[in-house]
Amino acid sequence: MTTTINEVNTLTTNQLSSKMHDYRMHLRTITDGLVEMAKAAGRSKYTCNQLLRECYNLIDAELKTYEQWKEEGAYVRRGEHAYLFWGKPVTNERGFKYCPVEFRFCREQVRFKPS
Repeated sequence: MTTTINEVNTLTTNQLSSKMHDYRMHLRTITDGLVEMAKAAGRSKYTCNQLLRECYNLIDAELKTYEQWKEEGAYVRRGEHAYLFWGKPVTNERGFKYCPVEFRFCREQVRFKPS
């Protein structure tokens, strides 16, 4: 389940909503499994994103969103795929609180623009 930034940018609103729903369900499935394994191992104090970092083998990696890397003068290399993480909880206009899916890239996936 990988989609590049360019593919996401070309989706219509309904397609994007459906795609984001797919990402949420995929991430929820992964997270539920990781949480169960962590509980079984006596590691219940870890957050979902900490468990995801371990799953992706990115424990010490510097992770940022596409926009954050762009602000630092870097660009994501062509063909790289984002890692899925949970974002900070938000409340929508109807008062429903949820955690959005966040797409992050590690330093090894970006290049800095020459000065």
